[in-house]
Amino acid sequence: MAKGTATQVSATPKPKTYTIAITAIPPVAFAVPGIRRVRTGDTISFHNKTGGPVKISMAADKVLKGAKPLKPMLINKGQKRPFEVVATDGTHEFSVHYSYLDKQKKKRRTGFAIGASSPKIIIDR
Repeated sequence: MAKGTATQVSATPKPKTYTIAITAIPPVAFAVPGIRRVRTGDTISFHNKTGGPVKISMAADKVLKGAKPLKPMLINKGQKRPFEVVATDGTHEFSVHYSYLDKQKKKRRTGFAIGASSPKIIIDR
């Protein structure tokens, strides 16, 4: 290389890992972070911090590697499950279905987060 010339290197962002924690708010609700901004190649880990199993369903195909649309992915109590982001753009909804034993009321509670408050993954370029 000649003296005084510089080579410009395009910096590709290093893939990052994000955790989406699913937590219980007794007796009948739970919390899921509403929106997560990510890039293609990043990893999203769903961490179930509730007292029972949860199921995650993606609304679209080819968003997270290994996740099929409307085919729930089971994540047991305390489990963390990672997925690589494969979508290249867009806003993608997912739903979280839960089931747990309400010890105060001595009955099983079930529900889901979807609709206007539906959690989303936004792909940044």
